[in-house]
Amino acid sequence: MSKMINLFALTIALFIVLTFASVSGLMAEKAGVTNIAVEGMMIIGALVVAIMGTIVNKNGDNNCSQLWVLPLGGLVAGVFAFLHAFPSITLKSNQIISGVAINILALGIALFLVTSGYFGEQTMVILSNYTPINIDKACGGIVPMALILAIVLGIGVFLFFKITKQGMRYAMVGENPHAIDAAGISVHKYRYLAVFLSGVIAGIGGGLFVLTAVGNGQFTGNVLGYGFLGIAIMIFGQWKIHYMILGAIGFSFLFALGQNLGFLTTSEEIKKIAPFFRVLPFGCTIITMIIFSKSSRAPAAVGIPFYKDKR
Repeated sequence: MSKMINLFALTIALFIVLTFASVSGLMAEKAGVTNIAVEGMMIIGALVVAIMGTIVNKNGDNNCSQLWVLPLGGLVAGVFAFLHAFPSITLKSNQIISGVAINILALGIALFLVTSGYFGEQTMVILSNYTPINIDKACGGIVPMALILAIVLGIGVFLFFKITKQGMRYAMVGENPHAIDAAGISVHKYRYLAVFLSGVIAGIGGGLFVLTAVGNGQFTGNVLGYGFLGIAIMIFGQWKIHYMILGAIGFSFLFALGQNLGFLTTSEEIKKIAPFFRVLPFGCTIITMIIFSKSSRAPAAVGIPFYKDKR
């Protein structure tokens, strides 16, 4: 029974992280900015949350500080995202190259700080001292807070793009920016806001990576490629939040099954093939990208710099 609980808990934790990662990519690309820097922005958020955990939760008895440390990680990642927004929007640089540079920079910063020994005696990991998944009951018994956040995020984004005027304008910036510009609305303003929001969401997702069973309260300098998987889920979901949520559930279960299959059975034959299931989600990711590559319906202006004088 406990093994099934572990499978369920890991599935939920992975769903939370992948939901934030995929929505982060969506928020940037809906406004026409390609963001493959989700991974790097998640790393920055995870780094901030882990470091703050060592400072404000030294004895592990201040889990309530997650309530403000997590948004702080998102805010720092949002500010960090401007390093992608400025060259992509103002300088009109290649957005893919900019995203790759952000990923490398974030990984370099994280690995330096993790191995520096500045935040604990360990030299290869930062221990955040937070209890994975649940917030301390003194904070109101929110169990699990992270899952509630993911659900609220998904519903909120769906309603934002579906029924609000601002959401429709936001989406039009990624579909037909010249029409938006002709209406007197600033395309650059919306795109900067989009990249900032993308960074905030990615940063919170990175923080949740540390705070849930995925990271077990530890940060080793990376988020195991979940940012890239979030982008794959976004493509799988055809830039539609309801399909993305379904994709996040499926991928999360496959990952959790791969990690726990060897412990769920006594069959030696199944245990022998258990490592294959750890590879299966990555294989499914590649297959998904290939299948949907020709039929993908990305926003029409995604990745295309906006030139006002070309209207």
